[in-house]
Amino acid sequence: MSYTTVDLTPRIGTEVKTDLETLTNGAIARDLRVLLEKRGVLLFRGLKITDEDQIKFASTLGTIRLEHGLQITKITPDEAKSPIFADYTKGTYYFHIDGTYTDMPGLASILHARSVAPAGGQTEFGNTYAMYEDMSAEEQEFLDGLAVIHSAEKIQRLANPNPTPEQIAAWGERVNPPERHPMVWHHRSGRKSLILAHTIKSIVGMNQGESDELLAKLMSWAEKPEYIYSHNWQVGDLLIWDNTGTMHRVVPFDLSCGRELDRVTLLGEEPITGPFRYHTVST
Repeated sequence: MSYTTVDLTPRIGTEVKTDLETLTNGAIARDLRVLLEKRGVLLFRGLKITDEDQIKFASTLGTIRLEHGLQITKITPDEAKSPIFADYTKGTYYFHIDGTYTDMPGLASILHARSVAPAGGQTEFGNTYAMYEDMSAEEQEFLDGLAVIHSAEKIQRLANPNPTPEQIAAWGERVNPPERHPMVWHHRSGRKSLILAHTIKSIVGMNQGESDELLAKLMSWAEKPEYIYSHNWQVGDLLIWDNTGTMHRVVPFDLSCGRELDRVTLLGEEPITGPFRYHTVST
């Protein structure tokens, strides 16, 4: 068997049907890279994946990024299993792109479902290529001229409006300084995507009120159903998303339910770049 595909929605998400050997030996890795950039999210079901298989598969697609020295990170609110990630769980309820407070976000992440929530816990993905491509030429030109400030603390304060000193020490701006990026990522491929996320603290050159108003308008646009794929997890699911052309969030769930996903992240391969003129926006 090689593989077959079934699109999950018209604009984002494709299920790939193949066997474990084909997936892990790299035979279709090049095709999957192309399909991932085109469709944003790829789903594999029924393959009985082990940790070793997940790592082997990830290695066919790119270079694995070590997170706290580990190739696989436990994504769970259970502090006993993931003391580092657990405190960030509520922040993932808001649309974001991983690593927007760095120069080079990860290329993609691969999740393997170990245990799922009985209610809620879906992961929703938004196609930020399609969002940009559907805008008018005037809107695209305007956004191309904008720079934004991303902050990890911004999204965490949405989830934790009264943070403890310990939380500020873990994810505050003194630990993760804000990062300036263009609003629109000009990819090496020639395509463009919005770097849209609740990590955006402000738009450079606008007062806070104007900035908040525009960001709210853009997020409302981004949440149109045609751009969204909502994944209902089943135990054993393997899913990969393009972190450079999609945003994602988790539907709230009971934090004591035992939901647990294994994540492998691929190193970024290109820095965020935009038109030269965005650097000249006044501050």
